[in-house]
Amino acid sequence: MIVAASLLAACAIGYQARGSLGDVPGELRGKGFPGNASGGGRFILADRDGRLQCDGQLSPPDVSPVPGSCEGEAGKGVVRCNDGREVPVRWTAITCRSFEGGGEDKFGNRLIFRVDRRK
Repeated sequence: MIVAASLLAACAIGYQARGSLGDVPGELRGKGFPGNASGGGRFILADRDGRLQCDGQLSPPDVSPVPGSCEGEAGKGVVRCNDGREVPVRWTAITCRSFEGGGEDKFGNRLIFRVDRRK
């Protein structure tokens, strides 16, 4: 809960998202969006041409190893893309302002993403 609130509670403009998907050439880029007070959040990724767009919905953390700190918190989510694929993911907080994660679609294509607060 702490990570979602701290990580995504700032202005959405301030978070950048990056990722890669096994069967898509090049880097995917986009933005992160704040969650609500109970946690969670969202990010959007798109390929360079904007043809493939993926929407990541993250649940509040289900792991909080250090009480009072968002570092190391982890949770689940799902990324849905406009080509019909759905990728179940796990995310982990690196800091209170960044997290990373990944998962695989049903064809074994690996999605890796990272969301960071812009400086």
